[in-house]
Amino acid sequence: MNFVSLLVSLILILSLNLNIVKLTSLYNHEKERLICPSENNKFLTFGFSSQTADILWLQFLQEIEAYNENKIAKPFLCADGTSSWHFHILNLAMELDPKFYELTAIGPLVVSVTINDSKGASLLFDKAVTNFPNDWRILYQAAYQSQVEEKNLKKTAELFHRAASNGAPRWVYSLAGGIYNEIGMVQFADSIYRFLADKFPEDEVTKRLKNKLQNKVKNFFEKK
Repeated sequence: MNFVSLLVSLILILSLNLNIVKLTSLYNHEKERLICPSENNKFLTFGFSSQTADILWLQFLQEIEAYNENKIAKPFLCADGTSSWHFHILNLAMELDPKFYELTAIGPLVVSVTINDSKGASLLFDKAVTNFPNDWRILYQAAYQSQVEEKNLKKTAELFHRAASNGAPRWVYSLAGGIYNEIGMVQFADSIYRFLADKFPEDEVTKRLKNKLQNKVKNFFEKK
C-alpha cells in the first residue's frame, strides 16, 4: 500500500467513526456504544470503494460476538433505538461493493441470528438477492428470513422457487409448492408439480408435492 492509499484509509476510518478493537477483546454489556455510520459516508471513499468495503467487513467481523438476550445489545444499538451498528456497517459496505460475495452471503444471516436485528437483516437480504439474483444459497437464506422473521409466506415461496430453479436441491421445489398451496395459490403449486412430474416423474419429491396438493384440493389431479 502506497502512502496515498494509507492516508486515504486512515481518513476513512476516522470519518466513519469506527472504534477499532482487537480480535481478542472481551465483549460485555457495559461496552461503550459504537457510532453508527451514515449512508452518506459512501461519498467519502475518494475512489476507494472496494477497499473501504474491505475495511468495513473486517470491522464487522471483529464485533460479531455481541452480548444480547434476544435483542440488539446496547453497545450496538443505533441512536434511532431500533437498528444495529452491524446493519449500517453492512448496508454501507454492500452499497460500496455490491459484488462482495463473502460479505453478502454471510453478513445478513449474522445480523439476523447473532445480532437479533431482524428488520435490518431483512433489508440486507433484499439487497443481497438484488445483487446476486441467481445464487441459490443466498436465495435460500433470504427465504428463511422471510418465513421465520417476516412471516411473509408469498415472498418465501417465491424465493424458494427461485432457489430451486437456480440449483438448490430438488426438495426445495416441494417447499415452494407446499407454501403456495398453504396460502391458497394452488395454481402456482400445480405449475411446480407439473414441472417436477415432467422432469422427475418417479422422484420422491414429486410424489410428496402431489400428496400435499391432493390433501388440499380433492381430485385436483384427476384427468379431465
